[in-house]
Amino acid sequence: MKRKVYHLINWSLPYLAICAMAYIVMYPQLISHGVILGTDSIFHFNRFYDAAKQIQQFNFSYFQSNYCFQQSGRVINAVYGPLFAYLNGALIGILGTWFRYEIITNLIVYIGGGIGMYLLAIKAHSSRRFALLVSLIFMNIGWLPRWELAQNMNAWGAMLAPYMLMCGLTMLQDRQRPVHWLPLMTLMTIVIQIHLLSSLFFVATLIPFFIIGLIRTDRRWHMIGETTLAGIGTAILTANVWGALLMLNLHNNIATPAAFNMLKNSLVPSRFSSTRAYLIYFCWILFVLQFVYVCCHLKRSLVNTTVTIMGAIVLMFSSIWTPWEKLAVAIPSLQHNLQFPNRLTIIAYPLLLLGVAISATAFVQHNHEPSLHLRRNLTIGALLFVVTQVFVPNTIDVFQRTARYQSTDVLNTSSAIAWVTDNRVKLRRSVHDLYPGQLLTMVEKRSPDYLPIPKKYVNKKYIRSFAYQDQIINHAQEYQHTVLPHGGLQLTWNASQAKKVRLPIIAYHESQLTVNGKRLKHYQRSSIGAPYVHQRQGKNTATLYFRIAGWFKVMLAVSLTGMILLLIYGIYRFVRTCPRFWQRITE
Repeated sequence: MKRKVYHLINWSLPYLAICAMAYIVMYPQLISHGVILGTDSIFHFNRFYDAAKQIQQFNFSYFQSNYCFQQSGRVINAVYGPLFAYLNGALIGILGTWFRYEIITNLIVYIGGGIGMYLLAIKAHSSRRFALLVSLIFMNIGWLPRWELAQNMNAWGAMLAPYMLMCGLTMLQDRQRPVHWLPLMTLMTIVIQIHLLSSLFFVATLIPFFIIGLIRTDRRWHMIGETTLAGIGTAILTANVWGALLMLNLHNNIATPAAFNMLKNSLVPSRFSSTRAYLIYFCWILFVLQFVYVCCHLKRSLVNTTVTIMGAIVLMFSSIWTPWEKLAVAIPSLQHNLQFPNRLTIIAYPLLLLGVAISATAFVQHNHEPSLHLRRNLTIGALLFVVTQVFVPNTIDVFQRTARYQSTDVLNTSSAIAWVTDNRVKLRRSVHDLYPGQLLTMVEKRSPDYLPIPKKYVNKKYIRSFAYQDQIINHAQEYQHTVLPHGGLQLTWNASQAKKVRLPIIAYHESQLTVNGKRLKHYQRSSIGAPYVHQRQGKNTATLYFRIAGWFKVMLAVSLTGMILLLIYGIYRFVRTCPRFWQRITE
């Protein structure tokens, strides 16, 4: 019994260390009860609260936003992580406040990313010490901490990246079965349901692994078959995402995300910061040493050589040393779609850190020389030093951003934010209130994403975010909004005279608009898709429904059925493997 307890404790120590790191980084927020709020926070909180209200009221509207985004009826969740939005909505309903929600989701991202990096290094036969050290570094650099610091969705892609690389490692390590279709399908389904751009990064990253695996295996057709099966399964399980994008773009000119200066959003060296757009000098030195080591030992480890070269290439593409200004001119769509080249670090960091763990393990085990202990101690000391160099700035950043919550600013960033109230005390209380919707009525984000732009405005130059604020945010409170059964939205208002007015709602080609009992088939729309209607003197009523195509309903049903079956199978496998897993770790 003592032996089993010893093995269990020994096995659990790295996971406890990862949890401890997450707790320490979050400590400033935990003790102060401060909520870190920024531009992305307000955007995603609107998405998740809308889903929460749909679940609470059991009144679902898959496309139309009826409870949030100024109750404008605009489409967001259907094309931006739909099932993930409902999952977060359920979490909000359970936890009750934005503070609790932030704490729990921060823990999920930190611990999920740390464990993923640790397991990835272990899969590559790294020693447990070095696997743990690189996982602690990973938890404090790049986009992973950005969920706590700013609620950037790229953090979830960063968290899942190590799990994706495990599929890539299998392609290099397992010649008999390089592709396991079920884990690959599950992973790609999860990331598509969370963050579509990250899924594109994942596919691009897996291509080199696939090519190398295809060359090495003797069962090429079997590998192609498993990959095809994973692709078909992913397409079925994510049919709700692709179908929504297709339906929305068939008859609407959907606004692209805002363009950004790509060079200014590239990765740059820094003395004291390693999150998002910065990487501390010591990490650059570590990665350079890793690259040099691999160049000197190219044939020693296929895995190490592959991940290091790939990681170095991706890191360079993410940095200021790539001529992004020229690329943006040559391919203008990159400014709208990729936006931030430093997003590529969600791939570069786990690749390079994996290489560091492999190299460190090989370095201290080299030929069992007398200097083995010295090598090991120096390597561990160097990696521990890097851990402190990224951990300290990250924790200080959390402290500063949490402190800002208590200041007159409250928000960490106010760009693209429309202030509805100047009452900072009330704003602070709202994040701890059991009615989370209060926060979203005080500060609102002017986001132009997925708005239907009429043809005559498509090529005109104007700032759509300010147009949204002027046409929707500034006038939403002048109308009474009521959510109707079956996903409808009703606006009522009193008018002193009959005239033409613009309603603070968004109408798509699929929208069904009725004003004062008369269904409108042809009506003028503004530069962002707000309808112009004729009001009468006295009381007026308008209703808005989003008509979902029959073929999409079939795709949604197929996707949800597949997800439920996959979940049931996952629970079954978990129950079956638990006894064997317990036996293995206690032996």
